[in-house]
Amino acid sequence: MPANRGVGHPSGHALIGAVRTLGNAPFLPPLLLLLTLSTVFLFGNDHRGLFSRFDHHNIVSDHYLAMAGNLSPEHSFLAIRRHSLNADGTPTLSPYARFPVGGLLLIKLAITPFDHSPSASIQAARSLMLLCFVATGLLAYLSLCRLFRHRWIALTATLLTFSSYYWLYYNDMVSTEVVPDLLVVMLCFHGMLIFAQDGRFRQLLVKTCIALLIGWHVYGLLLPFILLGLAKEGRMAWRRRPFASLRAAAAALPRSRHLRLGVAALLFGMAVLSFNFFNEYQGLNGKTALTELPSFQSMLRRTGLENGGLNWRPFIETQFSRIGRMSLPYALQTNVDALGWGPRWLGESQRVRQSWAGLAVFCACLLGLWFVRHRMLVATLVLSGFCWALPMRYQAFHDFESLVHVGIPLIFHSLLLLCLQRWFGSRLIVGLAVVAALVFVLSSQQMGGVGQNAEGVERQRAIQSDFQAIRSLSLGKTVFLDQWKHLSRVPTLLTDYYLRGRVSLASTEADRRDLADFIINPEREPASSLLTPENQLLFLHDRAAYSERVHARMDAMTAAAGEPIIRAHFDVHLHDKWLIYLRDTCRREDALQRFFLHVFLMDKDELPVHRRRFGFDNLDFFSTTYGLRSDGSCGALVRLPDYAIARIRTGQFVPGAGGNIWKGEASRGF
Repeated sequence: MPANRGVGHPSGHALIGAVRTLGNAPFLPPLLLLLTLSTVFLFGNDHRGLFSRFDHHNIVSDHYLAMAGNLSPEHSFLAIRRHSLNADGTPTLSPYARFPVGGLLLIKLAITPFDHSPSASIQAARSLMLLCFVATGLLAYLSLCRLFRHRWIALTATLLTFSSYYWLYYNDMVSTEVVPDLLVVMLCFHGMLIFAQDGRFRQLLVKTCIALLIGWHVYGLLLPFILLGLAKEGRMAWRRRPFASLRAAAAALPRSRHLRLGVAALLFGMAVLSFNFFNEYQGLNGKTALTELPSFQSMLRRTGLENGGLNWRPFIETQFSRIGRMSLPYALQTNVDALGWGPRWLGESQRVRQSWAGLAVFCACLLGLWFVRHRMLVATLVLSGFCWALPMRYQAFHDFESLVHVGIPLIFHSLLLLCLQRWFGSRLIVGLAVVAALVFVLSSQQMGGVGQNAEGVERQRAIQSDFQAIRSLSLGKTVFLDQWKHLSRVPTLLTDYYLRGRVSLASTEADRRDLADFIINPEREPASSLLTPENQLLFLHDRAAYSERVHARMDAMTAAAGEPIIRAHFDVHLHDKWLIYLRDTCRREDALQRFFLHVFLMDKDELPVHRRRFGFDNLDFFSTTYGLRSDGSCGALVRLPDYAIARIRTGQFVPGAGGNIWKGEASRGF
């Protein structure tokens, strides 16, 4: 009979021994963690040189890339969104300085070598965010190793937490208040662990100051740590001398290292914020009161100090819903959602189910405090998200703010794995670590295309190519961005980054349009002013030549108008099957809302099938489609269909307002 080569055979024992040796190798868990987390560089990489996720992800990325690109010693490293002009033609800045400058400097260092290429700069900035993501995961793993003293549990808990939707969707969003901010939060927490276990206070101070140079989220971690630390010291002092005088207790308070940490963090943060306020004050020419500075107003708005009371129930539901969503890897969540997970009594709403799940996870973390050694540190990490979200309750509506609760899934998964280890042994945990690595890779791969579509990606690619040509011609010049015309045609356009370093005027500054050297809009005509004929979606025009042609066209429209057939907010004229809408004194708001144009036919059978039940053809339009503006006047030129027309009804209304601004009807001359 063949030899038995099962477990009882020497070679079987050797194999098991090799597996055990490999499982005990201290280098293997961190190596597996780094390899697994680094797979985020492989998915969606073709689009990371674009603003390809069409939501807040793109807006924030454009915003921070513009600010980082505009950092310079000339303005004392003030975070500037764009350069503009006052009504008298003097230059002005749009600062955004409420965040520490450290994170913006990191982005600046990443994109500076690629200033010649917007695509390469975006790619470099997003790669920096992914590096911060990997570093955050590594710090979380090292912290859990110290906290629970089990490398494979730390590895598995970290991978399961970082597989969530929020981490994988926002890990490459260019911002200092998301991944870099949470990186330094985990750095500070690691410092707290070393302080609690080894008594090294100075390294905690250094890590706290580094964190405050990047962002403010670390205060959400410091607050519970300091308060719980002071409570613990007070309880220990009471146990030693329960009847000591209050004077002795007050004399001992300044020696508390937790209090010294809080004072140092507060003073250092105030110094950083004062630096920001001073630069913002200088950037606004020293003519703005402190309480009127944009950053100060932003602080009032985000903390809710300028608003009324908060509707607490939706706020709390949102927080627990996000915790529930963060506690489940994205690859599992997509399948669970498809199956309609959760018992019926939890309700049909996905948000309700996630809120209940988040509440259960949070309660499990609180219950687990009774079974862990470092209760204060675990409580600090669990409560840190709420300690940030509650005072910043009007900032917490941002989806990416969900990541402040990262401590809860880290602790929850760790406690769950500790229970499994106790019941089934360590071999199961090693196997689960491998499964967690596969789940992370699958989740990351599935997230690659979320928020993207082929048409949108191609549009962004064309916009980026167009701006490459526009940037080369507009260096050192002033451009007017005619958003009034292109908002409906290029809805995903982001401009702050592409036009950084240039003076740019938006459509809201139309009164300064004649101060610009160039105009950007989606019109190829007039060809005499066109400077970028090879562009696809957006074109650069010489402003002087463009304005001359527009004036001529408006003059021609006015000359051809004749007697108006409708006198109203806009006078409507008829000329050779063309309807001409004219208004002599016109503000931007006068033409911004949608126009309605209903055409009633002599023969209703000529109407399109889907219009016959209405009895008229609908030719509603926006001024972005047919409108022109010149010298304070505005108009629109609309071609009527060739069929016989009985009458028209036209006007303009505010969507959602339920009423017309003006309307008119004509039944002659068609």
